[in-house]
Amino acid sequence: MSHNIEHIRLVTFTPIKLSEYKVAVLETTPVKANLKVVSLANIISKNLSKPINVNIKHVIKSKNFMKLGDEELSYVVYLMAASSVPLYLYNFDPQLQCIISYISLPKDGVPTLHTVALVTRKNFKNIGKRQTFFIVIAKTMEKNISMNMVRQFYKMSWNLIAYKLRGIAGNDVDSVPPQRVYTLLVQLTLEKESDVVEVAIPEFNEAIKVRIPIRKPEWSLNDMPPKLRNDIETIIVKPILNKASYAPRGILITGPPGVGKTVSAEAISSALKTRIVELRPSTYRSMWYGLTEKILEETLQAVKRKSNVTVLLDDVDFLVGRHIAIHETHVSEITIFLRFLQSEQRPLVILTTNTPELLDPALIRPGRIDVVMLMGYPDREFRKYIAIKSARRYGLELKTEVLDIIADSTRWFTHAEIDALIRLAASKSEGNINEDAVMWARQRFAINESIRKSIQDRLRWFGEQFQGITIKYVPNDNEII
Repeated sequence: MSHNIEHIRLVTFTPIKLSEYKVAVLETTPVKANLKVVSLANIISKNLSKPINVNIKHVIKSKNFMKLGDEELSYVVYLMAASSVPLYLYNFDPQLQCIISYISLPKDGVPTLHTVALVTRKNFKNIGKRQTFFIVIAKTMEKNISMNMVRQFYKMSWNLIAYKLRGIAGNDVDSVPPQRVYTLLVQLTLEKESDVVEVAIPEFNEAIKVRIPIRKPEWSLNDMPPKLRNDIETIIVKPILNKASYAPRGILITGPPGVGKTVSAEAISSALKTRIVELRPSTYRSMWYGLTEKILEETLQAVKRKSNVTVLLDDVDFLVGRHIAIHETHVSEITIFLRFLQSEQRPLVILTTNTPELLDPALIRPGRIDVVMLMGYPDREFRKYIAIKSARRYGLELKTEVLDIIADSTRWFTHAEIDALIRLAASKSEGNINEDAVMWARQRFAINESIRKSIQDRLRWFGEQFQGITIKYVPNDNEII
């Protein structure tokens, strides 16, 4: 039965399987049925599977539920009033009645009552004198709801019931709420993205806890060479952002130390608008037999459950080929990573290494690692760009003629060495870098060009051996000079 009383809709009905109970529902805003709310009702109703004799607070953190409107979430009051609440009263507390309310609490802190239901035995007579079990479902974006606020919610709910049910229940219903024996407070709140990956591994009588920070990338694609940037956007970034089925899910970045492999990994993560989970052996390795494998398995499973993250394995040389592994734990470790890289549910994984030839070949085959990025020593134009970026980072200015001198004098330098030269020249010139300061700083570096040429040649050789997609930034000798 439905009535509209002063713009508030009153609905009364009898639960199908428990006809001795009566339900009255008051809607201050129209309720819209939504099947997604059924799962919310089931979650809340688990609290009613056994007798309750104390106040309970149940916090539900969910992005999906918080996306629903108040008119849809109000439907949970109908679902519970029609099934789980009458069943609870019948089985455990037949002398009680129950009030179920859905309330939203915006940032300004003023609660709004959207829907309230009264579930009582036989009829609505004497409802003001019956002991009451109060269930309040409160939606809030930020504010933590304390049990002390329940008194306010209960009074709001009862005032509406008393005012609107006087015609049905009689004039003996006054504004003084009936005795509330206990309360189930359900707080719906937004699930915030955690800043850590946290796992607990039971071991004997205690649990070993592992916490891995999740951080924001500090570099962007603007910090990359233009030649490399275009290929990264085309081959990696755009397919992943478009959620294409053919998008790469594993990347290996290799090159000599200091050329910006970690910077490249962070730049890719930044372009994908993801955060970085960096896995290091010190995080999961243990001296106890079998524990390394347990920790690693649990950690990788926890990483899978995270959204919008990129997994970074920096300096991944520790995953050496199984044929040269010196301990069976290392073999097991590589096997676990192989299974992880084969999983379809995993996030993007980026590996960096100086010595790709040491890695287990099965680790970097296409399907696990789809793209290999080769990063060699920077050419002349990119050395200028690195010098400009480094100077800006330290609040310095470089004149055009000084910039040309830096580019000419840093042949076969890495990104890190150019940055170090800028800092050294700034120290010599007290922040006003000139030609003399640059040449003085250059004399402090011993660069063997023939060795670096051979490193560059070996990098090209590895790129030719890899049987998959490659993105190459390996300038020729004449481009570096």
